[in-house]
Formats: sequence, C-alpha cells, structure tokens
Amino acid sequence: MSPRFQDLAELTSLALTFPTVVLAFAVIYMWLPSARSAWQKTEKSGKDWFVIGVAIGFVGAALDNIYWFLPWTAAYLGDPAFQALTNLGVFFNIFFRQGLGICAAYCHLRAAEKSTTNSIQVVNALLVSSHLIGLVYILTLSLYSI
Repeated sequence: MSPRFQDLAELTSLALTFPTVVLAFAVIYMWLPSARSAWQKTEKSGKDWFVIGVAIGFVGAALDNIYWFLPWTAAYLGDPAFQALTNLGVFFNIFFRQGLGICAAYCHLRAAEKSTTNSIQVVNALLVSSHLIGLVYILTLSLYSI
C-alpha cells in the first residue's frame, strides 16, 4: 500500500471520529433516561433490555473512538508517542470495546429472547461458551510461546 493512500486513510478515519463521537453522545443523551428507567425495573421487558443495550453500546463506542483518536493522530504526525499509546490501547479495548460491547450484546440478546420463544439458557450458553473458547485460545497461545 502506498504511503499516500495510508495517509489519506488515516486522515479520513480521524475526520470521521468527530461525527462518530458526536452522534454517539447524541444517542446516549437521548436514550440514557429510558435506559436508567429500564435498569431500575425488577422485571425487564425486551424493550427494556434493548434500550439498556443501546445506551451501553454507544457509551463504549464513544469512549473507544475518543481513545483511538489519540494514537492515530500521533501516527499521522509521526510522533513517537504512537507506539506507547498503541501499547496502552489494549487496556482501553478491554473496558470500552470488549467489556461494554459484551454487556451491550448480552442486553440485545436478552431483548431478542424476550421477543421470541427462546429461553435465557441460549444467551447464557453463548456467554459461557465464548468465554471458554477465549480462555482455551489464550492458554494455547501461552503454551505455544513457552
């Protein structure tokens, strides 16, 4: 890939960060009162789970985009902070992208489940089995790297 094309892609990504974050915060602003109300219910409907998932998902997306704006700006400028920011990014991914993404997906699956005849065991089975697959993967990597 040509360096010029890489620069264009980086600039495009940086420019798109602004509408991504602004629109994510607009969604959060509009849905947060409903999500808060839904969260406080003892018996949640499919709609409640969906609204909670939307709020959580967009919080994660906004925070993830805000963080990654920094290393990609450093990369474009050729700043040596790029490597340190990229290395630190794994911690932000764990909480913002993956942690909040898993929570949002769980809420959306619960919402779908409430709308169909599927039972919660399917969602729980997906949650547990996907975590187990991830655990087996990292154990395999760890054993391979010894």
